[in-house]
Amino acid sequence: MSKNFSDRDKLSKVKTILSVLVVLGLAVALFWVTRESKISIQGTTLEIGGMYGISIDAEEVEDVLLTDEIPNIRGKTNALSLLSLKKGTFRMDEIEKARLYLHSGNGPYIQIMTSEDVIIVNYRNAEMTESVYEDIKAFSLKTGDSEESQ
Repeated sequence: MSKNFSDRDKLSKVKTILSVLVVLGLAVALFWVTRESKISIQGTTLEIGGMYGISIDAEEVEDVLLTDEIPNIRGKTNALSLLSLKKGTFRMDEIEKARLYLHSGNGPYIQIMTSEDVIIVNYRNAEMTESVYEDIKAFSLKTGDSEESQ
């Protein structure tokens, strides 16, 4: 009879360890997903890092705007939506599909148009959004100038 009791203790310990591992895994995943999307410029490539990250070649950038409002979000296609955090591909009014990297429900928003995508980005801090916009705008102007001179 003591053997059955010991087996239950071992099974209980295994279940506890598995539960702790699952909770830790979810906590790490949630931390990784909710981090603000880092935008970097590497040569002629604009990279948006993190979950649902993409790389955009400078030649693909058609326009970059800073706006206080975006069209209404109708639903997600392949995305994460958690309160004001929106990452991934969404359907929107006026835009059939857009890649969103939103960390705040308020503007300003950076809108990057390419031949294939509309990408909308913002950060919790409006000043950071504006600073990143200036970097992207300078990048797109610089690459546009080099194309015209060729």
